[in-house]
Amino acid sequence: MPDLQQSKPQNPYIMDNVFKFMGGFFSSLTQLLIGFAALAVVTEVVFGAEMFPGMTVVDNLTSLITTLGNGGFVGLVALLILWNILTKK
Repeated sequence: MPDLQQSKPQNPYIMDNVFKFMGGFFSSLTQLLIGFAALAVVTEVVFGAEMFPGMTVVDNLTSLITTLGNGGFVGLVALLILWNILTKK
């Protein structure tokens, strides 16, 4: 008769490793997208041309800042949440 005790997974922290991997993946992806956004802003300011056709990054960032500024307390909370996400290490 097989011993049921031996059928347990070897590493009980498998899901912990999966969550660490996914967290690292999304953190790296966020940093990559922030780098693209910064490059797009610099390109648009220096050359006066859109880096991505049909999308002006400076106008979109200005609109986002205006929306958060007009949001009052809710805008402040949203800004703090975004800040926390972007500066999380």
